[in-house]
Amino acid sequence: MGPSHSPRNLSPADFGPPSGYPTNPYLTYRPIFARSLPIQVLVTGITLTLVSVLLIQLLFSAPSHIRIARTNFFLQVSAALAVLAWEIASLTLILNASWEQSENWPFMLDYVAIDFPPLNDPRTRGTWSTGGLAAWLFLNAIVSALTQVCHLATSPHNG
Repeated sequence: MGPSHSPRNLSPADFGPPSGYPTNPYLTYRPIFARSLPIQVLVTGITLTLVSVLLIQLLFSAPSHIRIARTNFFLQVSAALAVLAWEIASLTLILNASWEQSENWPFMLDYVAIDFPPLNDPRTRGTWSTGGLAAWLFLNAIVSALTQVCHLATSPHNG
């Protein structure tokens, strides 16, 4: 019986549960995979790419779009610019927080996604100034409002 025929069929790197527990006790505190840092970076990058492509498409179709519906075009461009600014700010915050985490022992990144603005965690709320928090919430409100106005402006009216 060689090393490939272990009695419990464990891979060489699998040492079993730590300290004799039936399951890893740290896994109960880990958030779901959708709230992890890799997924946050992936979704932010995909959204940033899609909004950039949308803005480029709006700029290339500007001559014909302005003649058809000038107000709608400017609403769409302003909404795309607001979302683009929000996504760039989000990615900047995520990468800056990751950089700061990687500079301290044990020189690793947390699994948990970056929470911004930190409204729920009183320990990290002190890192955001009142002006920065107000600007972030204002930008979030502008993005939401422009998105809703653009949706209402482009939806067919039933009635």
